[in-house]
Amino acid sequence: MALNPDTIQFLIKQLSKAELESFSGIVAQIFSYLDQEVKDNPIFDKYEAERKLWEEWPGQDTYRPVWTLPKTWELSKSLAYDIYRRIGEQGYEFGLDFSATLFGEDNVAVNFDKLNNTFLEYFTQALQDIINANPEVDKEKPRSIKGNTAFIVHGHDHDLKNEVLLLFKRAGVNAWVLHEQADRGRTIIDKLIEETSPAGYAIALLTPDDLTLDGNNRARQNVILEIGYFIGKLGKERLRMIVKGNVEIPSDLWGVLYEKYDEGGAWKIKLLKEMQAVGIYVDLQAAISSF
Repeated sequence: MALNPDTIQFLIKQLSKAELESFSGIVAQIFSYLDQEVKDNPIFDKYEAERKLWEEWPGQDTYRPVWTLPKTWELSKSLAYDIYRRIGEQGYEFGLDFSATLFGEDNVAVNFDKLNNTFLEYFTQALQDIINANPEVDKEKPRSIKGNTAFIVHGHDHDLKNEVLLLFKRAGVNAWVLHEQADRGRTIIDKLIEETSPAGYAIALLTPDDLTLDGNNRARQNVILEIGYFIGKLGKERLRMIVKGNVEIPSDLWGVLYEKYDEGGAWKIKLLKEMQAVGIYVDLQAAISSF
C-alpha cells in the first residue's frame, strides 16, 4: 500500500462534519492511516519532531489558559497537527476537556465548533504538506492510450446510433459499433475484450429502452455493463454518455460526465471537443460546416 490522497481528503471531509461522538474516532483513523502508510517522509518527521514545542501549550495564567495562535503560518500548522494528534491519541474525553479549556463555553458543541473553525484548515494544510512530500503517493499511473477508435455502445435506438455514426464520419473519426461485429462463437465478454483493443474512446447511448417495475425508464443492461468495462479500460475521461429522453442513470455512474441529447445538436460539438481534448483525431471544422 502507499499513501492515497483521496483517503486523506475523504477523512478530512468526514471530520469537518463530524458529530461530537465520532470526532475523535475520525481523527484517530487519520493518524492510524498516516502511521501505517507514510514512509521516509521528511515533512511527516518534521511535524512529529515539532510536537515537543507544544508540550506546555496552552499556557496558564492563574485561573484560565492564556493562548494565541503562533505568529507564523508554519508554526500554526505545526500546532494544529499536534492538537489533532493529541485528540486522536487520547480520545473523546480529552477532546471535550481540551476544547472547553481553550474556549470556555458551557455548550460542548460550541467548543468543538470553535476548535475546528480555528485549527482545521491549518491541520488540513499540514496533511497536504505530508502528501506532497511523500515519496510513495498512490496515484493512478497515466494511462498509455494509443487507440484512435471511438466505440459506440447502444441500446434499441438505432436512429441515435446512426446519427452518431454520421457525425463521426463527417468529423473524420474512426468509429466502431461493437454489436455489428461477428460473434464467431465468442461470449459477449470475450467479444468485448477482443474487439475493443484499438479503443481510444467510448460513447454510450443511454436511451429509454426498458421499463422497470416501478415505472421508470432505463437503458439496456448491456449498455450499463459495457460502460463499466470502458471505465476500467480507458478511464472516465475517455467515456461520455449521451442521455436521450427521460432515462434513469444508475447512482454508480453519477460521477461520469454525460451530454444531454437535444434536437438542436449542441451535444455534438461538446462531445467532439471532449474527444479532441484527450487526443482523438477530430476534424471539428468539417463537422461544424456540415450542420
